[in-house]
Amino acid sequence: MAEREAWEEAGVKGRAKKRIFGHFVYIKSLADGQQVPAFAEVHMLEARETKKRFPGCKNRTLAWMRPAEAASLVKEPELQGLLRRMEKQAV
Repeated sequence: MAEREAWEEAGVKGRAKKRIFGHFVYIKSLADGQQVPAFAEVHMLEARETKKRFPGCKNRTLAWMRPAEAASLVKEPELQGLLRRMEKQAV
């Protein structure tokens, strides 16, 4: 599932770890404008290949950055915490 999401959402091919790194809850906006709570599991994934064309490429702007920088750009506090934890483990 994580490998498929990485491909569809970011054009990344790789191998995801089976063990969950963490999770977070966020508010998802549906096509009809309705907002619903959503639960996301986070898995570490070793990126082996990236493609410019992928299923969600018209809806995404991609940028590679350190986890700490990404944490400063996201709104969800739980996701910020996961990204900061990821940065500490990479050192």
